[in-house]
Amino acid sequence: MKINFRRYLQCSIIILFFAAGCQTSSTEEPAVYPIELKWVRHSIEYQSLCLQTYQAAWKAVKARSATLDQDWAVVLDVDETALDNSRYQEILYEKNEAFPFYWDGWVMEENCPPVPGVKAFIDSVRSLGDNAHVVYITNRNINLEEATYNNLRAAGLWEEGDVLMCQKGRPDTKEIRRSEVTTGTGRCEGMGERLIIARIGDQVGDMEVYPENVPVEKYKEFFEKSSKWGTEYFMLPNPMYGYWTRGYTR
Repeated sequence: MKINFRRYLQCSIIILFFAAGCQTSSTEEPAVYPIELKWVRHSIEYQSLCLQTYQAAWKAVKARSATLDQDWAVVLDVDETALDNSRYQEILYEKNEAFPFYWDGWVMEENCPPVPGVKAFIDSVRSLGDNAHVVYITNRNINLEEATYNNLRAAGLWEEGDVLMCQKGRPDTKEIRRSEVTTGTGRCEGMGERLIIARIGDQVGDMEVYPENVPVEKYKEFFEKSSKWGTEYFMLPNPMYGYWTRGYTR
């Protein structure tokens, strides 16, 4: 049988064209990340603010601790304070999902890098002697405690004698756990009383309880009046998520 090579070549080109078109149409479009996530992941400004916050915290802790002859502690949140979960936020956008999608799996990867400035701060605190203590209080569920501990250690943020307090359920508030630190009770039984001289986080709840006797629209005014900003309270930037996204409503 005689083959018409010109016609054969034309048909082959058409088939390849349609095959390439099908392959292109089935490929997922790249995720478009929101500007606040890009800012955290890539901006110099985000890094600078974190470094600035931790340097200010160190100066305040160093000055305050010099006046103390008792055990004291700095209390840090974990997510977006000690460990950077911004890659997890990217995954949510890539999968078109929302928290808590894959949250436990993400934490169990134990691969979050440290937030800029936190390691230098922790190392400096440790240099102040036996009265200095590091406490992590996080609302990660208690079932994620081991993975959190492993990640902190891998990031160079954990040392024997540190305290990690995950949440045992919604009633187990951060205020309850901070109280256990100061009174040496509960999970801090046998450790003795420790004065908290610095609280570091990315949400107001990492500092104190949201007031119940103040209307939500007055929260700004209420917290603006606190004299503890920059002396005991140190806030890190987090435009990606938080209580503020719901207007602070419960």
